[in-house]
This record gives sequence, structure tokens and C-alpha cells, in this order.
Amino acid sequence: MPAPAASPLTHVARAFAWNLGKVTPSPAESESLAAAGVTDPTAQRYAAWRRSLLGVALAATTVAFALAALDLVRGGLGEFTKLGVGLELAWLAATAALPVACATGVLSWTRPGRGAGLLAAAWAAAFVLPFVYALLPVSAIYHVGAAHPPVPAAVATVAKAAMPADDDGDDSETDAPALAAVLDPAALEKLEAMQELAVEFVMSGGGYLLLLPAVLSLIPGAVNGCLRVKALLPAAQLPGWLLVCAAPAFLLFWAVILVVVNHAARSPLLVFGVLLWAGAPIWYSLRGRVFVRSQLSVTDTAKIGGVKRLVLLTTLLGVGLLLGFVLTAKVAGLKVVGFERAKAVTTKIEELGEDDEVSVEDVQVALAESKSFVYAFDLSVWRAAVDFLAKLLVVTAVFADLVLRATVAAWRNDRALRASAGAADYDATAAATERLFGAPGSPVQ
Repeated sequence: MPAPAASPLTHVARAFAWNLGKVTPSPAESESLAAAGVTDPTAQRYAAWRRSLLGVALAATTVAFALAALDLVRGGLGEFTKLGVGLELAWLAATAALPVACATGVLSWTRPGRGAGLLAAAWAAAFVLPFVYALLPVSAIYHVGAAHPPVPAAVATVAKAAMPADDDGDDSETDAPALAAVLDPAALEKLEAMQELAVEFVMSGGGYLLLLPAVLSLIPGAVNGCLRVKALLPAAQLPGWLLVCAAPAFLLFWAVILVVVNHAARSPLLVFGVLLWAGAPIWYSLRGRVFVRSQLSVTDTAKIGGVKRLVLLTTLLGVGLLLGFVLTAKVAGLKVVGFERAKAVTTKIEELGEDDEVSVEDVQVALAESKSFVYAFDLSVWRAAVDFLAKLLVVTAVFADLVLRATVAAWRNDRALRASAGAADYDATAAATERLFGAPGSPVQ
């Protein structure tokens, strides 16, 4: 009779669990690992967790690829230039590479090192391509048409005063080309450049949607990887140091964005929501002593769980405030999320993308007719959410592999140092350096 295997629910629970010290391989998994020569309980826990994580990531990346393909087929490639078509197809190929890499990792789960390189390469390609997409001029990716820019009212008033009246004495119908004849050419050139810039900013929204999941998943994924390796090897110090140093980066990243966005939104819900959500990992740094020390006893290891609970509660509070902002606030007269598809900016921009040429006037009309920025059930929104989850799982696996390799390398190097003749000299130098920061023998604060 075959040994019992892990259930799908077990795999899902493992994938999102942080404490790898409590992962228990199923009897069937233990037999497979033992047959592959993996008999250490800790190594078996990591292999079983990684298998479950990549299994869930396989489902998420497959759905993300399917949504990306559906979005491409539905929207077509008519609005793209040749370079834009190439980038779209390259992005689709990179999206397809992620489930292939996850499937390879699941199939070779008893030997995690075999598929680790492919997984890292697939993630790197999916991470870099959106940056290439976003950094290129919109005119190089989309067909953006030129148009005579409308003249602002204040400029038009001054220009009309300098122009002769029409034959009927009524100059109210003076058009932009006529005004252009009396305006400073340099001023008109700058005005046209600013309006073309506005068109490019609006039309590049799709590129930012591709970029956001890749960027937003990076730091949380790195933090997740460090935390899981620390829970797996509580005696190791390197994962703790990496965790303590990486945790504040997420808040710093979002604080820069918050400063800019809050000038338009001016909402306490947004400010405190972002600060709590993005700042939750700061608990790892504030309680860094728990992570940078070697935790050998059960009581010491349990302290990691206490900090994790603080992070979770802070995160949930921040997410609640952000949901309140998204559902109630208005920015520039528009709701953030709306439930009328035809009145959303994203829908209008999608409709503009179906035209061969897009002008300034088209964008102005689209914005004037909109009531919200995003339609709540838009395919692109759900695609971005699924893409973020998929990339978060993949980044967690990639960084867990990297941190575990670095931890083993640090242990190997330290063991070699202790066996060498220069260990005493190194200890003396380290002790002297310690005195620069505090009393000799004082614990890390």
C-alpha cells in the first residue's frame, strides 16, 4: 500500500506558512526524499515546503499567463509599433517562462538545486522586461498621432486682444491656428511638447501596470525568503541580518511614492494606510535582536513568532485603511475605483488604444467623460493582482534559495576560518572593532 501523500490543502497551507520549522513532510514525501539521499529532517522540511510553494506558484503563474494572453488577443496589436509588438510578445514569452520554471522545480523537488537557476533566470527576465517597456518613449511603442494643441484660455485672451476682429466684428470663433500666428513660436512649441507629454503619460498606463507587480513583489518576497530561512535554521545569524536590513526598504520605497501621491489625494486614510502597511516589516528591525542572534531553544525560537504576529496585525490594519481610501476617496474629481465600466479612465484609454492614432483632444474628451480611474472588475486589474501574487511566490522561492545558499556558504567559510592559523588574529581584530561601537562583549542591540 503506498504511503499517504500530502493533500492540496496541505500544499496551499505550506506555501503561505512562514515557520518552516513546523513543516512536516508526508510519509510519501519522506520516502521520496530518502530515496534521493535527503535524510536530514531540516533538509526534508525545506524541500517539502519548496515543492508546495512552487506548486501554488505554478497555478498562479499559469493563470497570470492565461490572463495576459487573453488580454493580448482581446486588445490586439493594432495600436503598437513594430517595436511595441516585439516587446509585447517578449513579455508574453517571459510570462510563459515562469510556469515552466515552476513546473521544473516541482518535478525536481527532491533536488531543489537543479531547477533553482532556471527559476531565477525566468524571474529576472520577467522583472527586467517591464522596466525596458516603461523606459522607452511611448511613441516608440504606440502609434500616437500629432494634433494642433488647444490654446489655453488665458493665452487665447491675450492673443485675441492683439488680433484684428473678424469681418462681422465677432472674434469669439477665433481658432487655434489663427492664434498660433500671433503667439510666440517658442511658447507654442513648449505648449505642444507639454501636451504630448500628457498623452504619453496617459497612454503609458499599461506599462506601469506591467511594472507594478514586478516592483511591489521584490522587497516583500526578499523579506519572506529571509524569514523562512531564519525559521528553518534559527541558529543561523545571516538570514536575520539580511531580514533586519531589508525590512525598512519597503517603507522607504512607498514613502517616496506617498509624498507625491498625497499632494493629489490629501487623505489621512491613504497616509496612515500606507505607513502601516508598508511600515509593518519595520517590526523585524525594531525587534532585530530576536533575529540576529542564534536561537537554539524552543523558547527563543517562539520569539520569532511573536514578532511575526505584530507584523501581521499592523499589515491588516493598514490594508483596512487603504480599502477605505480606495472605496471612498476622490482624486482630481475622480473615484479611485468605480463600478461603471464605461465611465472608467482605464476603459477610455483601452478604447483609445483601438484607434490607429491618438491625439491630445481624444485624451481630453476621455478624461472629461470619466468618473473613476479604474473599473473594479476590469480584466487588467485582476491580471495585475494575480500577477503580483504569482511573482510574490516566485520571488519568495528565489530569495529563499539565495539566502539558504549564502547561509551555508557563510557557515562553511566560518568553519574553515576557525580551523586556520589566522583565527586568533581575526578574533583580535574583531574585538578591537567591536570597541568602536560599544563596550567589549556587549550584545547587539
